[in-house]
Amino acid sequence: MKRRFIVLFLIASMSMGMVFASGAKENGKTSGPISLRMSWWGGDSRHTPTLKALDLYHQKNPSVTVEGEYSGWDGYYQKIVTQIAGGTAADIIQIDQPWLNELSSKGDVFTTIDSSMVDLSQFDADFLKNYCTYNGQLKGLPTGTNVNTFVVDAKLLSDSGIDPNTVWTWENIVSEGKKVHQKDSSKYFSSATPDIIRFWFEVYIAQLAGGVVDSNKKVAFTQEQGTQAFTYFQQWFDAGIVAPFSQTSLFYQKFQENPDWINGNTATAWDWVSSMGRDIGTRPNMETRQFPVMAGAKNSGVLMRPSQIFVVNENSSNKAESLKLLNFLFADPECIEVLGTSRGIPSTTNGRQILASKGFITEQTEKATNEGIAQAGLPQSAWQMNSEVMQAMQDVIDEFGFGKLTPDQASAKMIKNLNATLANL
Repeated sequence: MKRRFIVLFLIASMSMGMVFASGAKENGKTSGPISLRMSWWGGDSRHTPTLKALDLYHQKNPSVTVEGEYSGWDGYYQKIVTQIAGGTAADIIQIDQPWLNELSSKGDVFTTIDSSMVDLSQFDADFLKNYCTYNGQLKGLPTGTNVNTFVVDAKLLSDSGIDPNTVWTWENIVSEGKKVHQKDSSKYFSSATPDIIRFWFEVYIAQLAGGVVDSNKKVAFTQEQGTQAFTYFQQWFDAGIVAPFSQTSLFYQKFQENPDWINGNTATAWDWVSSMGRDIGTRPNMETRQFPVMAGAKNSGVLMRPSQIFVVNENSSNKAESLKLLNFLFADPECIEVLGTSRGIPSTTNGRQILASKGFITEQTEKATNEGIAQAGLPQSAWQMNSEVMQAMQDVIDEFGFGKLTPDQASAKMIKNLNATLANL
């Protein structure tokens, strides 16, 4: 099975440390043409407008050319880690929010940003503080405001004898959700792949215990709470709420490519609003709902964070121009319109106003964003978002999903593995 994060990071960590320790190159004073590189992941719906935005920058700044380095999600993190370690990373890099602390902890990786470099007045100050800072320094800017959403196929639910307007609870996901598979053994309530089950587990544990790992670098849930969570999700497999891991593991981190999802054989999906348009594709009858929240929940577990973060490579020889380009991407009205919602709902006030006036923000996207913001819980700790911690969780969930661990064994092993991982961070 594909692994999301850390193998290559561990291989590269020693060389990364040496590169990071060397600090930044001096900003070269270039009298002639300037060439910048910008890297990002995504699909065509992101690549095309981003390339147009970079071309627009060149039109307005003829002495500057910007080369786009873009790809899909698979392998992107490993590529960035390798490039940073080898001193070959792009000038501007799109990263996922959980990577900010992890990479910044290795040394002077990303340029510190202040209001003299970029117009910060259009960003929410708390959003920047909570998600884009490291050791009190602003290290990147959020490309958009992204929230979790629960996507449902209203027609498939109705065809399965389920009220499509159901307000979902943890209990009725089981009692109602099992009707989909009972009605047609080839169909399932949820499209959850192993990684999506981990996201669901994090939501459940957040409501039960506040989180998986707290800000003090401690496992936040007890053995009993972990057992309760795994016992609950055992029902998803036993009742046919989700397909077996033997089917879904083939589509780890890309549930939207599963033929069962594409062909309308699964009724719901855990998703991010910024990915919703891509993931729904051409499926009709798709609507959004809020997540289940248990009585007395300590935290909803629903995440709101940047869609991605743009950072400037501290090792860039053209930091000043890179920061100028970064400011252009967020502040130029024409550029904002060109980029549209390719990275979700803009994180800036002016960005949202411009796109709303142009009709770029669809009713469905606005509804899903508002639902997510209304339910959004506390930010996950930097320790919980660490890739090694996430992999430790994923490894146990994989074993559990393949039937190799009981709920009690899974809880005990996850706590043991998390403690061992945290001790080495």
